[in-house]
Amino acid sequence: MLSIKNLTTKANKKTILKNITATFQKGKIYAVMGVNGSGKSTLVKTIMGDPLFTISQNSEIKLNEKSIKNIETNERAEQGIFASIQSPPEISGVTIKQLLRAVTKNKSIPAKELLKKISLYAEELKIPEELLDRSLNEGFSGGERKKMELLQMAILDPEYIFLDEIDTGVDVDAIKTISTFLKNFIRNTEKTLVIITHQNKIFKELKPDHVLVLKDGEIIKEGDFKLIEKIEKEGFDKI
Repeated sequence: MLSIKNLTTKANKKTILKNITATFQKGKIYAVMGVNGSGKSTLVKTIMGDPLFTISQNSEIKLNEKSIKNIETNERAEQGIFASIQSPPEISGVTIKQLLRAVTKNKSIPAKELLKKISLYAEELKIPEELLDRSLNEGFSGGERKKMELLQMAILDPEYIFLDEIDTGVDVDAIKTISTFLKNFIRNTEKTLVIITHQNKIFKELKPDHVLVLKDGEIIKEGDFKLIEKIEKEGFDKI
C-alpha cells in the first residue's frame, strides 16, 4: 500500500498541494482528475521525490507502512514506484533498447531476453519496429512517445504505476491500444494503477475503482466510476 497524509507541497515559496490525504491500495485502479493547474502533476512529482518541490514536516509519504519521503527518486523507483511524465523528452543518440539495457543492469536480465521482451511489448503497443532503433522520441508523434513510456514501464515491471496525462495528445486508436495494454499488464496482479488526467476518454476502456478530484491543490471530491460519468455530463464546475 502507498499512502500520503497531510501532504503539503511548495515550489518557489508557493503552496501547491494542501493537506492531501489518500491511500493507493494494491490491485486497484485509481483516477486522479481535475482541470489544468489543479495540482495533479505536482502530486505525482512529489510522490516520486522531485527536488523542485518541498513538503511540510508533518507530511507523510509511506510505502508499505515505511516512510519514503526522505529518500531519493531513484530509490523510490527501485522500491517499485514508476511515474510517466506528460511530455517525454527527446534523447538524441540513445535508443529505447540502449536506455532499457542501462536501467535494468541491476536486474541481471540476459540481453537476448531483454530484447525479446522489448519486441513483444512493442508489438502489443503497436510501436513500429524501426522506432526501437532510433533516437528516443526524436520525431515521434505524441502517441508514440506515450507508448514508449509504457514500454519502459512494462520492462521495469513496477508495483505502483502513476501515469501522468498518458492520454494527452493521443488519438482514439492509440488510447484504445494503451487501455488494452494496461488492462492486460495488470490483470491478475496486485499492481496499483493511478491515471492522472483531466479527460475521461481513457476510462471508456479502463474503469477505475476509485476517483479523486483535485481543485486548487486540494481533494474536493472522491467516489467510484459514477463520479467520472457525472463529470462527463456536468463538467468539473458542478463537482
